[in-house]
Amino acid sequence: MNNLTSVINGNLSIDGSSIRLFHGRGKKVAGLEHVTIDFYPPTVLITLYKETSPDVMNTLLESIALVPSENILVQNRYLQRPSLDILKGSIPSNATALERGSKYYLKFGDTQNIGFFLDMSTGREMLERISNKKKVLNLFSYTCSLSVAALKGEASAVVNIDMSKAALSVGESNHILNNLDLRKSRFLSYDIMKSWNKIFKHGPYDIVVIDPPTNQGDSFKVERDYYKIVKRLKEMTNDEAVILACLNSPYLTGQFIIDLFNEHAPEYKFQEIIYSAFNLMEENPEEGLKIVVFKKLS
Repeated sequence: MNNLTSVINGNLSIDGSSIRLFHGRGKKVAGLEHVTIDFYPPTVLITLYKETSPDVMNTLLESIALVPSENILVQNRYLQRPSLDILKGSIPSNATALERGSKYYLKFGDTQNIGFFLDMSTGREMLERISNKKKVLNLFSYTCSLSVAALKGEASAVVNIDMSKAALSVGESNHILNNLDLRKSRFLSYDIMKSWNKIFKHGPYDIVVIDPPTNQGDSFKVERDYYKIVKRLKEMTNDEAVILACLNSPYLTGQFIIDLFNEHAPEYKFQEIIYSAFNLMEENPEEGLKIVVFKKLS
């Protein structure tokens, strides 16, 4: 337990940024592979992926004793409908995550996701760095954190596409929260696989982000459908376009994406793989988020 306390205290940010304090899913601590602990000051969120004994819960609570929190919440993710328990304080309203000066709305409750993914911090950092004067297409945009990053990096325009109108509404609110020019953003509720003509008309694009869920029911499955997007890239992008092809599956590696591009879009050349913001906490970073970067050769 002392070691766990040391790990958590060592991960605390000094500037109030949101951070993952413990990443049990990285499999570096035996017996705690089902636990993650995140800190969105002043709220600690413990996520459990399987039922947890009282002794283990006591250990977890002791390990975060020095975290300056007002609220401690536990999400029981293993339940068919995740529940949220309040161990300290309350569920904050209008909660936000802070990352490199940008803010993003959070919603703590009985839904599976709270509206923001900490592991994508590396992707947001890259996008902010490369987006100057670029037109960006953000596929599967969810609450549009990548769009915020692109516009912070002075992108000329960002087109956000997602099936969920509710997620896009939060995304628009995230842009307002960060004082970004909404005239440079579009928030389009499309079924991507059925809306290519609509997506093309807003292009061509200099950067494309592909960040799908591994399995979105009948509408999208990574192994069945990812290549269909890859095949469309050539006709919607400018010369020297950059593609950030994301994959978050413990069973598929970055090579899966590289193979798709080699077969279906050979004009895009592999540049690098960027791993999750938690990669140093992972025994095998390939089991977490992979951002596979390609560049179109003219």
